[in-house]
Amino acid sequence: MSHLPLSLPNGISSRLARPIGRRELLLWIVAGLFANQAIQVLDFSSLSALAVSLANQNYVYWFGCYVVLYRISASDDQASAETTDWYFAFAMMLSMLLSSFIAYRFAIGFLATVMALYLLLFRRADRELKAAGVVILALSAHLVWGPILFQFLTPELLRADAALVGGMLKVVRPDIIWTDTTFQTPGSFAISLVGACSSFHDLSTALLACAAATMFMRTNWIRSDVVRIAAAGAAMIFINDARLCLLAWNKANYDFWHGGAGAPLIGFFTTIVLLTIAFWGAMPRNSRA
Repeated sequence: MSHLPLSLPNGISSRLARPIGRRELLLWIVAGLFANQAIQVLDFSSLSALAVSLANQNYVYWFGCYVVLYRISASDDQASAETTDWYFAFAMMLSMLLSSFIAYRFAIGFLATVMALYLLLFRRADRELKAAGVVILALSAHLVWGPILFQFLTPELLRADAALVGGMLKVVRPDIIWTDTTFQTPGSFAISLVGACSSFHDLSTALLACAAATMFMRTNWIRSDVVRIAAAGAAMIFINDARLCLLAWNKANYDFWHGGAGAPLIGFFTTIVLLTIAFWGAMPRNSRA
């Protein structure tokens, strides 16, 4: 009995014979990072719990993750993985495995910082990888560096927030009593600002939105980008302070906008505003009229 030799089409056989490229290796690393983060922030206990956790996600963050994958996918597909790439990939995968035993999202933020520095310092010749590194650095700032910095400045930033909210309430609800970081209605309903409610707590989201939108449209920065970042930050502060005014209005407003159906609406509106500002002017300069 004779056996016919097994043969593959030329395109498939050439791809199998080619060594693993740098692009594929880097995609595996960032996919592992983002999957690790998704496991920590999504509730897989039931379909309803998953739906609720999906509705409450920071979609600016996940847009940033998409931009990273998009830019790495657009990088040089002919570059083979070098020895340093393999060492780095092994170290990152091992670190991700160890971090999976830590129920703390800061670990992913630290690893994202390492990934960003590797792309920015060692792969800067490839503009696509450099752009991906910028967005990963913004992601890490959102996950770890922004919250750490906020911890050092919490009292001062809460007072600044309270001053802005107090100024708004003096115009629309002058009967609400403002004391330091506490607001009390004549009906004895009161709220106190804490770190998680501060407008300045999420400024890293505004920075991430601008970095992701810019690197999605092009791979370089221009001077006007600073204006967009400032505008996005100001919009984030104004929207959140307006939300705090609603929370201080009465108990019904607090229940609706803080933990009720209004919370996802505020998140969705904030996302739309931030991305609109972020994409404003983000198109490549040579494509403008």
